[in-house]
Amino acid sequence: MKIRDIIPVAFSSLTRNKSRTALTMLGLVIGIMSVILMLSIGQAAERFLLSQIASSFSSDLIFAQNGRGAERGGPPSPTQKKSLTDKDVDSLRKVSWLNVVEPFIIQSDLATFEGRSRRVSLNGVTQASLDVYPDRPETGRFIEESDVDGRARVIVLGRAVALDLFANSEPIGKTVKIGKRSYRVVGVMEKGGTRFFTNVDDQVYIPVSTAMDAYNRKNVDFIAMKTGLGINQTKDRIREVLRENHNIDNYEDDLAKDDFRLGAQEDAAKNAGQIGLILQVLLGSIAAISLLVGGIGIMNIMYVTVTERTSEIGLRKAIGAKPKDILNQFLAEAIVVTGLGGLIGIVIGVGLSYLGLTALGNYQAGWSFAFPTDAIILSFSVSTIIGVVFGFFPARRAAKLSPIEALRYE
Repeated sequence: MKIRDIIPVAFSSLTRNKSRTALTMLGLVIGIMSVILMLSIGQAAERFLLSQIASSFSSDLIFAQNGRGAERGGPPSPTQKKSLTDKDVDSLRKVSWLNVVEPFIIQSDLATFEGRSRRVSLNGVTQASLDVYPDRPETGRFIEESDVDGRARVIVLGRAVALDLFANSEPIGKTVKIGKRSYRVVGVMEKGGTRFFTNVDDQVYIPVSTAMDAYNRKNVDFIAMKTGLGINQTKDRIREVLRENHNIDNYEDDLAKDDFRLGAQEDAAKNAGQIGLILQVLLGSIAAISLLVGGIGIMNIMYVTVTERTSEIGLRKAIGAKPKDILNQFLAEAIVVTGLGGLIGIVIGVGLSYLGLTALGNYQAGWSFAFPTDAIILSFSVSTIIGVVFGFFPARRAAKLSPIEALRYE
């Protein structure tokens, strides 16, 4: 029996019981759809992470972070044991190979004005913060060096904070409370959106010296630096300065012995790539369970089909059909079912991915849909393999039936 004859016969057999065929394909459709959806989301999440890193950190930006251990990328963590001090900032500002040195204090507190209040992320900064991040004041001014030197109680509000506290009134010159201290508003930032999972419009800015006084700090949370040299070369020089300030003897350059960490854009991008890969593997593994269940369902239905068509098999063998013909017929039916189920699952999966990621992109910038070519190839290949593997055993059982016993079967 030739292939051009087997396929039409397979379609004819499957259309005899459309409901059973549809239910047989359903498990596989759900499995393929899940794989497409999960892998597409994983790829989109990786792209989102990389876009957040690219928009947050320029390629010449280096962070000195608190905490022991080897290097890592990503945003500085304010929860580590504090080791970075004003002395480190002053020492780094004296070197010629750093263009910008900016200390940061991070603190969460409650902002209030005339009965209105909201939680804010407070940043203790200097004027050099404008050289680190692209955010700019929309009205008024930013923190100046005279504010830092004079430990002035002035504040610059993020766009969302200004709207919540002042509604439609002008905030410049007004006084707000952060915690129990009062600050005079000198500026309002332009809309900044999201940067590395943080809404910059929810932030407020005060002089770093004022923040250290207000929260009884002796250490800074992190130091941002920009360099005109190569990143790796600059990191080595920064380590020398900080190790000398912290009295660390580390001639073997064992990063685990340092009480600080250095991070750059390339480190964060590398970590984001690893996170994205792990996420795709995890989501793909979960979706693969649905494929396995769908494959087992196909095998069970094919066994039932073989049992119901035993007399037909006996008749075909009696008029000359070879075991190979019977095997090919039932195997073709399984492949047709899985092939159709795979195509339907791919179409639905791509459609849901597009709709979901497009909606997410409208809600939060950075999310985008990309046609998941790899996931489609993988899904269709897997569906074909499932058809062959799970369809082979019922087909072989049908091929081994004795013609006489098959004809007698009722």
